[in-house]
Amino acid sequence: MTIPTIPDPNAKQSSAGSFARLLIASMLTGFGAVMMFFSATYLQDARLLAEVPEVFWLMICGVPPSEVMAPPLLFSLGAVSVLLACVLLVIGDLKRRFAFAVVVLLSAAAMSGAGYAFGQANRAAQSTPLKIAYMNPPRLMPDFELTNQHGAKTRLSDLRGKYVVLFFGYTHCPDVCPLALGDMRAVKRMLGEDAKDVQFVFISVDGSRDTPAALKQYMDAFDSSFLGLTGPEQEVRLIALEYGARFRANPPNADGFYIVDHTADTYVLDRQGYWVAAWALSTSREDATAALRDLIHKDKHVSR
Repeated sequence: MTIPTIPDPNAKQSSAGSFARLLIASMLTGFGAVMMFFSATYLQDARLLAEVPEVFWLMICGVPPSEVMAPPLLFSLGAVSVLLACVLLVIGDLKRRFAFAVVVLLSAAAMSGAGYAFGQANRAAQSTPLKIAYMNPPRLMPDFELTNQHGAKTRLSDLRGKYVVLFFGYTHCPDVCPLALGDMRAVKRMLGEDAKDVQFVFISVDGSRDTPAALKQYMDAFDSSFLGLTGPEQEVRLIALEYGARFRANPPNADGFYIVDHTADTYVLDRQGYWVAAWALSTSREDATAALRDLIHKDKHVSR
């Protein structure tokens, strides 16, 4: 006589729980992997990931993050999603599911690495070396006064005695400005000891949004020694025109956000305030560093 088997309700609950965990883990894995890949593609520098905890805390305190920190924040969100998926996969039969968790973690890491490599390769492809443009003869630039990221006034003449590497941009810029400041940071690093003779300067063309506090946060995201300057639009426009630089704000969207079109060249002034060289955004970091080092060592000026 066969004794009928009574279904175990606990087994059904366990099976349903396992299916739910697997479904949630799959969703977290897919979301996290995609986020890690695409954010890594736009990540300017992997070292920005170390600043995510501080930026996240500032967000909690009501301070919005700068545009350059969006990819690191999204990458961290994706990484947390993948880690949660791994935890869900491990719950239950450890021997059977540990391997799945390891595979998920390694796959996500591989995707993020591929995304970062793709982004770096894309930026490198757009950085075809161009010849540095030297001013002949060098031109003594008019002095000006703007507010720095610490809220104090800074004059161009205050920087005499150092070479000045100058760029016009704004902190809400989605692409050009982060690339230019990333190049500045790389040039400073490659200069080594010669970097002490150079002051890197970022002049905002968006004074209505770029307050000293916003500039400080933006400069600190790249290099706290960089000098950020801001001021009224008309004052900055007159300064920019002296270098042949121009900018124009586009109409705001429904949320009030707007893009500013601006010249993306970098300008070099010598120790006496003479404009001696310039290079385009597409100029390689190596060429820019070599030109700047040559100017520092030789004070390469045409007779004035």
